[in-house]
Amino acid sequence: TITTTTTTTPNPLHYVTDINSDAIRIAKSTAEKNGIPIPDFQTHQCDLASTLLENLTNKVDILLFNPPYVPTPDDEVGSSGIEASWAGGTNGRIVLDRALPQIAQLLAYPHGVAYVVAVDDNFPEEVARAMEERYGVRVVPWMRRRAR
Repeated sequence: TITTTTTTTPNPLHYVTDINSDAIRIAKSTAEKNGIPIPDFQTHQCDLASTLLENLTNKVDILLFNPPYVPTPDDEVGSSGIEASWAGGTNGRIVLDRALPQIAQLLAYPHGVAYVVAVDDNFPEEVARAMEERYGVRVVPWMRRRAR
């Protein structure tokens, strides 16, 4: 799921993307329960943030991304089963690596912020280096804790 917020309007606009229709339904329900006005909340069932790129390039102030990050066999990535929600493929990075250019494209320059969930198995330092070298986006770890 990728969640983005733009704050360039008087009321922040919220966009949620996910390839899974159940995730979209749950996101809508959560927004409603938290009082987010329907006109300020859009869902897009799509791959990563593909439907947002044209209209939100360099306009996203806050981006949240919780990719499937568990290292698994590559053939589990993108399946239609529940494992697609966690299956990250080699080093847990297949989906994350595909998302990096989209994240860089969406973020408002110079103050856009992305919060991305990763684990040590994903080699987050390598992800940070790639974002800096390829897209000029500085990555700073925000929180680190042990899961095991």
